[in-house]
Amino acid sequence: MLAGTACSNQDKADASNFFLKGNTQFADRNYKEAIRYYEEAIGKYPDFPDPYLNKGLALLQLEKPGDALTALSTALEKDNGFHEARLARAETALRIGRLTMAGKDLDLLTSIYKDSTHYHLVKGNLEMSLGNPSAAMAAYDRAVILSDRNVEALVNRGVLFFQEQHYELARSDFQKALQLNPSQKEALNNLGLVAMKMNGLEEAAGYFDRALNISPDDPYALNNKGYYLLETGKAGEALPYLEKSLLHQPDNGYVLRNLGLYYSRKGDYKQAITYFDQAIALSQPVDLLYGYAGEAYFSSSDPGKACQLWKQGIVLGDSLSKGLAARHCP
Repeated sequence: MLAGTACSNQDKADASNFFLKGNTQFADRNYKEAIRYYEEAIGKYPDFPDPYLNKGLALLQLEKPGDALTALSTALEKDNGFHEARLARAETALRIGRLTMAGKDLDLLTSIYKDSTHYHLVKGNLEMSLGNPSAAMAAYDRAVILSDRNVEALVNRGVLFFQEQHYELARSDFQKALQLNPSQKEALNNLGLVAMKMNGLEEAAGYFDRALNISPDDPYALNNKGYYLLETGKAGEALPYLEKSLLHQPDNGYVLRNLGLYYSRKGDYKQAITYFDQAIALSQPVDLLYGYAGEAYFSSSDPGKACQLWKQGIVLGDSLSKGLAARHCP
């Protein structure tokens, strides 16, 4: 009995040492090596929940959210009251579309994390995924009140302001985020989009170029730079950016819309319609998509389909569709 106890204590000590070594590697961003140490810790003492949590966080850094979810769920099996693991699992579940799981986990943490800026950020992200922008805005507001240095909450709230056409408020949030993190690609991209809406085209190009300097393969910056080139009469220069963006993100409705717009302006309506139809099939909220798609059908001698799309666009708040339908549809 005594020998067994001594062995158990030694295993716990070894597990703790491996765990700390893993944390050192995690801090140095050596995520694969960190995972190796966490697995050593788990092997020594399988009921130790902390290595499962940190293994899950490391897996997220390696873009393996499914594996991360498994590790985080195991941490909760070992300790159902492990709140940090539950919040991490909620965020991970949200990332892979497991909205019900994310919602249940967040509901269990409401009182525990009522003063946590990160909790309210995740809550806002969930509400956005559920199509509840008002609830999302309230959550982001709370996150920013709790910490005005929460860069992601500022960016996500700015996106909501942008969607509601409150461009000055959106710009303010994006600028604050960029002051806190000058390398924040999303803030740079979104400031460019705000500038385009406010007719600051050269200013917009500067933001997109800064984002591409940070990450040359960023699909959002590539798409946005391509759209800027389309809107400034440089369609030939736009195509490589749009095609590269699509390569990295084939299910982005905005990239597909912009490729459709490129081919429409080249007079290749058949190819344009192919891209517009793909974008529509994704059922993503894409500004002016139905207006542009209807124009392509109208120009290819299919006014019936064009009017059908414009009428759908009006329901979805597509401003271009409204004007075109009034002009061309009975």
